[in-house]
Amino acid sequence: MAGKQIESGSAVDSFLVRNGLSQNDKADCYEFAEHHFPGSTIEVAGCQGYCSLTFFVGDDTIVQFRPRTYKLDLLTVKAAREVYRTFAPQTTYVDTLPKSGLLVYTMSRLQGVSYKEFRTSSTMLVRPTEARTTLCKDFAHFLSMGWRTKIDNVVSRGLIGSSLLSRLELLSKQLPLRFRPVARKILKNIDIVGRLPWVLTHGDIVASNIIIDAATGRLVGFVDWAEGEPLPFGVCLYGLEEILGEMTSAGFQYDEDAPYLRQIFWTELMSQIPELNQAPTMEAVKMARDLGVLLWHGIAFDDGAINRVVEEGRDIEEIRRLDAFLDIDASTSSSSSLSMCVTEESSSLSDECSRARFYDQRAGALLVTNGSF
Repeated sequence: MAGKQIESGSAVDSFLVRNGLSQNDKADCYEFAEHHFPGSTIEVAGCQGYCSLTFFVGDDTIVQFRPRTYKLDLLTVKAAREVYRTFAPQTTYVDTLPKSGLLVYTMSRLQGVSYKEFRTSSTMLVRPTEARTTLCKDFAHFLSMGWRTKIDNVVSRGLIGSSLLSRLELLSKQLPLRFRPVARKILKNIDIVGRLPWVLTHGDIVASNIIIDAATGRLVGFVDWAEGEPLPFGVCLYGLEEILGEMTSAGFQYDEDAPYLRQIFWTELMSQIPELNQAPTMEAVKMARDLGVLLWHGIAFDDGAINRVVEEGRDIEEIRRLDAFLDIDASTSSSSSLSMCVTEESSSLSDECSRARFYDQRAGALLVTNGSF
């Protein structure tokens, strides 16, 4: 279900064609940015979303043009800023272009690089494990901000939140057979999941939407809140997998340090949210996490439509993610993290491993044995 992220160039032309726009309409966008930001450098963003045309203006501003079909919910993007503060950009509606009808928004530019760029960079200033340890802790802190902030009567339930039951029923009947038991378990326990705090949830946590400080690995924030909406806490935990691995030609592959980093994340999250130490709450969050995996990767993204269950042979990458995300070999996490401790040169990381082993002993019954964390 996740929206696509595309490299610029041909992606811009594809955006124009999909939306019945011309090169003149593209020129109008550029001229609008030039007129409203005189003297600023203007460049097409290197990675374009499926639903918008984005320009970088100077060092601090983004100008984005969106067809009305993909308009932003201003209440949602405002709430994202209020709940998650600097982890979400400040977003403002500016105008509508008269000829094309494109809606124009400005956003504060998060200062950093996308996690996708960070992964492929050969000039990282910190070691990958050290940087991603920091990122995992920051991601846990980000999630805890949502847990602590009530959004009742601020943002209404969106397309996904208002149709959880019907989507689960569809998934339990139409997913490839091996995934249906997961959908049926969640469907049976949807009331338990629904009693978790409903938090403002980012709609597309993928590597290109995660912005980090390349020098430290610190999380700067998340871009593209277009699909954000209130959902039960834990639904966006599929995003952790995008930090711990990446899609390759052979399928979704986890990095060698993924078990260790998973331990770090959960230790930090349980520290930030003490309620997760209660077994019933953790079990509900675990089901919400699997629900998020099914919603984002079990339902296809067809030119913006999100009502078709993925199919073998047709939605190859989504099926591969389902296979990886719903079959994590968590039972080996302890031995893997112990091995990391023995070989890790950094004493600080070794200390973290010691805490992770303690965490296994204290909460293993909650996490390691249920096979999805």
